[in-house]
Amino acid sequence: MTTMTDSELKAVLSAEIDGAVAHLGGELAEQRRKALDYYLGEPFGNEIEGRSRVVSTDVADTIEWILPSLLKVFTAGDDVVRFEPTGPEDEEAARQATEYANWIFTRDNPGFLILYTLFKDALLQKNGIAKVWWDSGEEAVRESYAGKSFEEMQLVLADPEVEVIEHSAYEALGVVAGPQGQAVEAPVTLHDFVVKRRTGYGCVRILPVPPEEFLISPRARSIDEAAFVGHRIRKTVSELIEAGYDPDMVDRLASADEDDDPTGERRARFGPEGLSDFGDAGGVNRAMREVWITECYVKVDWDGDGIAERRKVTVGGGAHEILDNEPFEGVPFVSVTPIIMPHRFFGLSVADLVMDLQLIKSTVLRQILDNLYLSNNGRHVISEQVNLDDMLTSRPGGIVRLKSGAMPGQGHVMPLDTPLVAAQAFPMLDYIDGIRESRTGVTKYNQGLDANSLNKTATGIAQIMTAAQQRIELIARVFAETGVKDLFRKILALIGRYQHAPRIIRLRNRWVPMDPRQWNTGMDLTINVGLGTGNKDQMLMHLQTLLGIQVQAIQFQGGADGPLVTLENIYNTLSKLVENAGLKSADPYFADPAQRPAAPPAPPPVAPPQAPPPDPRLMALQQQMKLDEAKLQLDRERLQAELALDRAKLEAELALKREELTAEIALKREAQAMRAANGTGAAR
Repeated sequence: MTTMTDSELKAVLSAEIDGAVAHLGGELAEQRRKALDYYLGEPFGNEIEGRSRVVSTDVADTIEWILPSLLKVFTAGDDVVRFEPTGPEDEEAARQATEYANWIFTRDNPGFLILYTLFKDALLQKNGIAKVWWDSGEEAVRESYAGKSFEEMQLVLADPEVEVIEHSAYEALGVVAGPQGQAVEAPVTLHDFVVKRRTGYGCVRILPVPPEEFLISPRARSIDEAAFVGHRIRKTVSELIEAGYDPDMVDRLASADEDDDPTGERRARFGPEGLSDFGDAGGVNRAMREVWITECYVKVDWDGDGIAERRKVTVGGGAHEILDNEPFEGVPFVSVTPIIMPHRFFGLSVADLVMDLQLIKSTVLRQILDNLYLSNNGRHVISEQVNLDDMLTSRPGGIVRLKSGAMPGQGHVMPLDTPLVAAQAFPMLDYIDGIRESRTGVTKYNQGLDANSLNKTATGIAQIMTAAQQRIELIARVFAETGVKDLFRKILALIGRYQHAPRIIRLRNRWVPMDPRQWNTGMDLTINVGLGTGNKDQMLMHLQTLLGIQVQAIQFQGGADGPLVTLENIYNTLSKLVENAGLKSADPYFADPAQRPAAPPAPPPVAPPQAPPPDPRLMALQQQMKLDEAKLQLDRERLQAELALDRAKLEAELALKREELTAEIALKREAQAMRAANGTGAAR
């Protein structure tokens, strides 16, 4: 077995790079350039002088309407992804890994902008590419100190990572200790100095890669399985020397040509002026001279054992000079594509679905406008008796002169009528919009209200929106299961491989140490995208209904300790309610029962003290008190009975006397009446 030589490796890399660049520079690059031109609304190249040049922006409108829905799916909550444990012992590690990976993505790196660029590249130019790697090195910080004593200066310089850049000493009045320890003013030597402090760093870096900079084998199906993957970029001599490459070798590399754009995509993105490079200043500023650098991840049999292994080889210049060569595990790239083409790496973009419709719609719009122009400013048939200059100059209120002897009513000027056909063209525009809606899922209903929305039922609109959202949800699911999942899996692998000490970060207003060495880097990965649950309003109603059922279950089971519902179940429902309400986290509103401190153990039960034996005298006294109370009760009852009897006798006597008095009064009245009657008879 013989190992591969540098010349053989260079030949392999040259063939792979040239093949990948040729593949990108062919039909694929033409399609991506065309998509970018359509997005920017550039002219098609078939314009006619003097006719309408309007360009419809269907590609840009469709992509810009899809992007907010996609980004909301991945960024609405606190976590973009969630790691699931492979066993019960991994529960805590999975939770910490989820928090740390999301923290790295959103704090160490601009996570939202990364997703925005990645998704927009995919929607517009077939594939969005991101590079994920571990970045380590040293950074120098300049620090200035003024008016320090010699001891204070020595304390700063005691750090071996500190290097003095500038220093000056001078005499000044200062306060020093006198012979008896009192403070006195005396001349002292003070120091002003500037130092450069070097500190090491290591972190995960994520960078969206322009599509034309990413190279891959033409026959590759995926990044991880590809025999060759590369990142081709222009870098300055200063950047290469700062990265640690040999200055002499870097100086020998050929400069990148200003017009060296093999795919033409950079020219389409920036225009011709974007390729100009004035950093070299005519060869004087050599540190800013740019060279082509290709970071290659290639499978080769370097050690001659008959098995190809992955190696990272960096080459520079047109001759592909090898700058470094080392073994490497995996490939630091991920890719997303909205429409997967089976068994191919490059998929289809949303722009591919809309570009032909944009051309047709622009053509129809141009013809409508041309028809309006001709209708408002039409052509004429004139005789030789008309002044030609007046007819060629068209202005409102303009005068047309006739030659001598010609009369206006003799038909010397006759208009050529142009029929207005705009009314027949508008249904065609609606038809094209309908095709675009069916292809992309972007309808007028999820863009805003149309003129007839109030005449449609709410159920019908909901069904239309649900059917339209299925395409966008499918794109979100594809992004989640491909590039986003791969991205976070690589983040977990990098911190597990290169972070060798705990890192203190701030989570939920607490400082938490993160030590990936204790985690299982092969944990399952769940993408938290929340698809298949309807829109936010529907989800909120479902959660509120579920919360009501949980509350009833707690009342039924007599507490929140199960077996049907626990406090953790209630908290999970409330967290989802907060998330679907558009808020970031449930922590400001509800306390996680899993995070509450454990209750202190209950003290052991204490036996009640033994009561002393009762005192016989006290018992006799208590018995006598009970007897006296019973006697008093009897006396009270007897007295009440006697009083009741006396009251009854008195009432009977009063009633008898009342009856006697009444009878006596009645008798007296009768006697008086009889006397009165007798006296009346005698008088007669």
